[in-house]
Amino acid sequence: MTTIRQTKLDVWAADMNGESTLPMLYDAAKIGSPAKTILSEDDELYVGYGRMHSAFPYRSQDCYSRELNTFGLDAVVLENDHLRASFIPDQGGKLWSLYDKDAGRELLFANHVFRPAYLALRNAWASGGIEWNCGAFIGHNPHTCAPMFTAVIDAENSGLGCPVLRFYTYERIRSVTQQMDFYLPEDSKFLHCRMRVVNDDVEVVPMYWWSNIAVTTNEKARCVVPADFTYTDVDGQIGCVDVPYFNGMDITYPTNTPTSRDYFFKTFKNHRQYTSHLDENGYGLVETSTSRLKGRKLFVWGRGQGGKKWQEYLSGDDGHGTYGDGKYCEIQCGLACTQHECLPMPPKTAWEWIEYYGAVTADPAKIHGEWHDAQAELERCLDAAAPLDAMEEELKNTHKMATSPADRLLQEGYGWAALENKRREKAKLAPMSPHLDFGKCGKEQEMWLQLLNTGSLRTADNACPCTAPVSYQRRPEWLALLEAAANGPDRHFWLTHYMLGCAYIADAELEKAEKALEKSAALNQNAWNTYAFAELYRLKKDRVLSARTMAAAARMAPDDVSLCKMAAKALLNADLHEELAVFVEALSDKMKQVPRIKLFRATSAVKCGNVELAEEILYENGGLEVPDIREGEVSITDLWFQIEEKKAQREGREFDRASVRPPLKFDFRMNVAD
Repeated sequence: MTTIRQTKLDVWAADMNGESTLPMLYDAAKIGSPAKTILSEDDELYVGYGRMHSAFPYRSQDCYSRELNTFGLDAVVLENDHLRASFIPDQGGKLWSLYDKDAGRELLFANHVFRPAYLALRNAWASGGIEWNCGAFIGHNPHTCAPMFTAVIDAENSGLGCPVLRFYTYERIRSVTQQMDFYLPEDSKFLHCRMRVVNDDVEVVPMYWWSNIAVTTNEKARCVVPADFTYTDVDGQIGCVDVPYFNGMDITYPTNTPTSRDYFFKTFKNHRQYTSHLDENGYGLVETSTSRLKGRKLFVWGRGQGGKKWQEYLSGDDGHGTYGDGKYCEIQCGLACTQHECLPMPPKTAWEWIEYYGAVTADPAKIHGEWHDAQAELERCLDAAAPLDAMEEELKNTHKMATSPADRLLQEGYGWAALENKRREKAKLAPMSPHLDFGKCGKEQEMWLQLLNTGSLRTADNACPCTAPVSYQRRPEWLALLEAAANGPDRHFWLTHYMLGCAYIADAELEKAEKALEKSAALNQNAWNTYAFAELYRLKKDRVLSARTMAAAARMAPDDVSLCKMAAKALLNADLHEELAVFVEALSDKMKQVPRIKLFRATSAVKCGNVELAEEILYENGGLEVPDIREGEVSITDLWFQIEEKKAQREGREFDRASVRPPLKFDFRMNVAD
C-alpha cells in the first residue's frame, strides 16, 4: 500500500532569519558574463542564451546563521513497500532522502544537517538530496530554500491506484509555473516524478531545468551515462573531450578527478537517457527519463583540501554528534546539454517529462569493465525494469491527472501567482495553470494589488521611508503600471520612482534608472534609494563613488545588517581602508560581530600592514566562520596567506604560496589538488 504522511525529520537546522531588505541588484556583472567556448559547429549549444543581468525582483536570503538551533524539518513522506521518499516542502520540495527498504540502504546523500551557504541564485543553498531547479539561471533556483505549494491527489481520484504528492510554484523572472507530481505505484521500485513547466506568456521564454542529485562518495563507484564525449573546462573555456578517459584518468569514477569540476555529457541522440552511481557490487542509484530531459552531468568537489573543506562546511559535525565528513558528488539531469545555456520555450506551451529514481543491481564486472559494456549492462537492467516505451506511454496517460486539481492543500507558498492571476483577470486574460490553487495575495503583494486596482503604489504601510520595501517587480506589464503611476498619481511619491529605478537597473537601462532615482531622492532621500544609487555607480564602474554612497546608505539605516555588509565590502573593494576602519568603528557592538564585516575589516587591516589585528580577527573563538561564504570564494584563504606573507617579510624569510597548505579551517580553494 502507498501512503503519504506529514512528519518531522530528525535533522538539526540553522535558522534562515528571513530575507535581506535589499533587492538583488548587486550580482548583475557576474550573472551577465557569458561563457567562452572552443566548440565545433555541430555541437549546437545555446551557450549564453537566457543569461540575466540580475536576479531582481527577488531579495537575497543572506541572513542565515551557522548555528544549528532548530531540531526537526517539516517533511512529507511518500512510501510503499519498496521505497520511502522524504520531501521538504519549505526547501523547494527537495527530496531529502530516498531509502531502499528492500536493501536497507539510503540511495542519496541525505544530509544530517540543514546548513546553508552562498551557492544559489538568492544566496542560501543546502547540500544533499535532490533539488529541482527551474526557470532562471545560472545558479541554483530562486526557490531552493523557499516554501512550495504542497498538495495531494487521493488514490481514488488520481487514476493511478495510488496517491500523488504535488509541489508547485510560480517563477517570477521567467513568469512560468513549475509543477512536480510524485507517486509510488504500490509495487513500484522506482519513484515516479512527473514534471510540468508551463509558459503561459505570448513570448518565447529562455527555459532552464536541472535535477541535481547528491550521492554519497564511494571510492569504487562509477557514474555510467549514455555518452562518449563530455563538455568541460579546457584551459578556461568550454571544450569537448573524450569519455571515459580525460587527462589520463577515468572521469566516470568521481573520486578520480583531482579538483572541482563539471562534466556535461554529450548524450547519444535518439537514445535512452539515464545517469547512475553504482558501487563495486553494481548496486546504487539510477535515474532515467523520457526523451525531453537530454542533459546529464557529473559534478565533483575533487580530492583537494579545499573541496573537502567545502563538503565539511555544508554538512559536517553539527555539535550534537559527529556525522562524518559529508563527502558527496552530484549526478544531474537537464533540459539542455550544459548549465551555460537555456532552451527557447515557445509561447503558450507546456513541457512535460517523467523521471524515475530507484535502485539497480547490475553485473559488477560489466559495470566496472569496458565503457560500452557498462552502458549496455545498465541499459539491459533499465529495459527490463522500466521499459522506455512504457514510460513514454505513462507520460501521455497521466496528462489528465497532471492537469486536474488536487484534493487537498497541505501548505501554501508565496502569493505571487495569485497576484499575477489578478493582473491577468483585469487584462481579460486566462489565468495561469487554472487547475492549480495559488491561494491569495499576502503582505508582499499588497501594494502591487493596490497599484493594479487604483493606479497608485501608495499604501498606509509603505508611506514611511524608514521601513524597507517588502517586495519588487520587474515584468514588463508591471513596469508599465509603475511608469503610468510615476507620471500620474504617484509623481510626488518617492517609492514609485525608486521601484522604477531598481527595475531599470535590473534591465541594464542605466540612464533611465538614474533619472528615476534622482526623482525619488528629490522627493525623499533615504537608505533605499541611496543604496540603489550606489549600485548604479558600481555598474558604471565608479568604485569609489559607489562605495561612499553605499556607506552613506548604511549610515541612514545602521541596524540593517544587509546594508552594513554591502558598505563594508564596497569600501574594501575600492581600497578605501581608512574609511572602512572609521565605518566599522562607528557600528554597534552587535554589528561589529557580523562575520562578513569582521572578514572585510581583517582583510583591510592586513592590506594596511596591521597584521596583529587581522590575525586576531581570523583566529578569534577558534577561527573565523562566515555563514554566507560563496561557492568559489577564497577570501578567508587569501586572508590567511596575506597574514603569513606579511609575517614572513617581517622575519626576513621566504614564503611560497604554492608550497604551503593553509589549515583546513581556512582552505576553501576548489581548484587545488592534494
